[in-house]
Amino acid sequence: MKIKIGLELCISGMAEVLTVNGKQTLTTGTLMIHSPVFPMLEVFQSEDYASVSIKDNIDQILPFMSTNPLDVKNLSALKPFLQLDPVQQEAFIRSVEAIRASEARLKDLTVPFQHNLMENIISLSRKKLLLEHAFLFTGQLLGSSVYVSRHRVVFINFLLTLNREFTAHRSVAYYSDKQCVSQRYFSAIIKRESGYTPMEWINMITINQAKALLRKPNMLVKQVASELGFPEQFTFRKYFHAHAGMSPKQYQHSLK
Repeated sequence: MKIKIGLELCISGMAEVLTVNGKQTLTTGTLMIHSPVFPMLEVFQSEDYASVSIKDNIDQILPFMSTNPLDVKNLSALKPFLQLDPVQQEAFIRSVEAIRASEARLKDLTVPFQHNLMENIISLSRKKLLLEHAFLFTGQLLGSSVYVSRHRVVFINFLLTLNREFTAHRSVAYYSDKQCVSQRYFSAIIKRESGYTPMEWINMITINQAKALLRKPNMLVKQVASELGFPEQFTFRKYFHAHAGMSPKQYQHSLK
């Protein structure tokens, strides 16, 4: 599964998401980062919630996040939410609409040379938009001086590792071993720092991603099971029902 990074701008309604710093309310004009670097789970969304979003592969965007070791102090100082003023909101929406128009035009191009050129134009436009707003987010780091406890470092590193490897590893022991601490001590730290146990985080991340995949048009349950690393469709159905209270098919039907 390719790791994506993206931006989502709330244009109406409100939503709440759970982050490493607690619950965050999203209202009109709130821009948020979607990335494994900033783990978050959606906990509420109003019926009139609407947003505009853009995304790309993380290895193409924000090189400092993928090629350099992550500075946990900077991660603690950098919040994945930013309030845009009306002018900034309009500019972001126009840029996304222009990219979408180019993507629609791409489908009609039959000359290979033109098709490749348009693909490059779209890729560069997407990167430009993401990097421009990443620059705005990094303004939060100016003059920041953040103390990060050892327990906080363990918690943040757990979430970063979990978001990268949850499709392959869903045992608490694996993540405690990664940080060279006992499972009991590790579980106590995560519970104290977040209010949730490591297993609860593992299940929340997995179910959250499962729901995101199930919301995609024409997505089959067996495809979701495969992408999430379940050995068979039955195992995934049983897991999803246990943690979501319904089967994957029932969840898909509830969206219609």
